[in-house]
Amino acid sequence: MIEILSGQMLEIDHLFSYRGKIKSAELEEIGKKMEEKVNLAGAKRIGMPITVTYGVENDTMEIEILLPINRKISSTDEFCYKEKIKIVNALVAKHKGSPMKLQNTCNELNQYIAENKLVPITAGYNVTKKTNPIDIEDTEIDVYVGISPNIL
Repeated sequence: MIEILSGQMLEIDHLFSYRGKIKSAELEEIGKKMEEKVNLAGAKRIGMPITVTYGVENDTMEIEILLPINRKISSTDEFCYKEKIKIVNALVAKHKGSPMKLQNTCNELNQYIAENKLVPITAGYNVTKKTNPIDIEDTEIDVYVGISPNIL
């Protein structure tokens, strides 16, 4: 059983973003290109990447990668600068263990949303809190989903 917290908020300033349809094998290459663009602009990454998956079709996924950076930089044709991301009234599912099992955590979160008749208004934002390349079981990822505060 995972820990799920309600009434949470995700707020981060200065993000460099990529959104598009890619194959999972391209993910690392895009991350490297983003880091390169950030460095060339004289900025620095100040946190772990945040990922959002909007859809999966066969071997292609529509994904957004958000890199927290230390200051404003110019957008490019491929990447977009975002001043801020703010999700209020969010549920947070606390995943601990292998990233390969993150889908199980998302399934539990979706079940919690359905059982409690909640209305999600965002996709899941995966925020890596802790990673250990030597022991992937020592990974911690928080999954944020914005919930509608409306009562109908």
